[in-house]
Amino acid sequence: MRIRPTIKHATYSLLSLLLSLWAVRFTHAVPPADDWSSIEKLENALRASTLLPLSSQKLILSKIGDALVAVGGGPRCNVFGGPDSCVSVPENSDYARFCKTASNLVDCAFEMEALEGIHKDPDAVMKDRLTNDNGDPPCPTCYAALHKFWCAQTVPACGTFDKVVDEILPMISSVALKKVTPVVAVQSAVPRMLQAASLGLPCRNMCNAITQTCGCDHPATFGEVMTSIHARNSDGFNTNMSSTTAEELFQNIWDKPVCDLFAEDTMPGFVGVCDVPAEESKCGWCSKKNHPSHIHEQIVAQIAQSFSGIMQGGLETILSEAGGPKYKGSFDSWNWDQQGGSNGSKNHGHTGVVTVLLLLLAVAIAALFGAIKLQRNRQQSSQYIDLTSMGYTPPVL
Repeated sequence: MRIRPTIKHATYSLLSLLLSLWAVRFTHAVPPADDWSSIEKLENALRASTLLPLSSQKLILSKIGDALVAVGGGPRCNVFGGPDSCVSVPENSDYARFCKTASNLVDCAFEMEALEGIHKDPDAVMKDRLTNDNGDPPCPTCYAALHKFWCAQTVPACGTFDKVVDEILPMISSVALKKVTPVVAVQSAVPRMLQAASLGLPCRNMCNAITQTCGCDHPATFGEVMTSIHARNSDGFNTNMSSTTAEELFQNIWDKPVCDLFAEDTMPGFVGVCDVPAEESKCGWCSKKNHPSHIHEQIVAQIAQSFSGIMQGGLETILSEAGGPKYKGSFDSWNWDQQGGSNGSKNHGHTGVVTVLLLLLAVAIAALFGAIKLQRNRQQSSQYIDLTSMGYTPPVL
């Protein structure tokens, strides 16, 4: 008969395993076979972690973050350290150059990943899509509104990371405890994750300002914009997923107006940017009925790319493993990177908070599955735990 582990034992068991596995990953060394904990202990530790309260799970992640910094070769700061780990935006970064008026204090995760990956001037993309492609006259006020929103959505305010962690951990636990299926867990979590992230993203009025300054009175829904992106099949704003996958993944926000996905600045806990122009000069760009969708493509594409990145980056594996043998292959019908541009290239675009958070969290948990997979396949000759083979890739803007 299996004895249920105590909370204290589960905490120390999981923590010691995670720290040792991370140390192995970042020093590129594999211990002798007899040094590995048994498969049973690894799997029991994973199951035991689902019994812990959220505060204990977050404490474990914080310790993991400290260990990652200590071993070197990885993060420069504790990505799971909460608001106390926020850092200043590097003055020489592309982000600081493009977004001069944005907040200069961001979560550690964004300093480490997001700020180093901006390679394309967002204004150029916007102008090509909204002016050159559509043949409309320039609209400086609309450009300005889009640019401000892009800056605030790409790198959310300090403390956003921690808010979304509070939604992700229960999702994984609910699957491990067999309360919901992996697919339902993701679909149900999408609105909650976006709501949590919205507290550190640009306010709803900034999104509405885009609609108004461009002269578009019709508030496009998330589904309308997603359909528009797929119909154009353009490389300008790519979702990195098939249209059917998008409908399944985002079914619980499909009919919501895009701007309703963002929080009012009066909402308790809001720490994002709310920079709305005093006077809104309209350009009348919406004489063509498809324009309301086009001006929001940038926003929807960022959200879609975020979820595409994490699903490909390891969340599928984690949730399938947590759900057990019955739910292996739950996401096999979901297709990623199938909405390519004219040149067939893959466009990762500008990620938001969800990508960075989920990818880093996925890697922390994937370390366990990496070791399990290594044991089961008896790949003791490998020189490191290859997370790439599990589908993990760093987030790219």
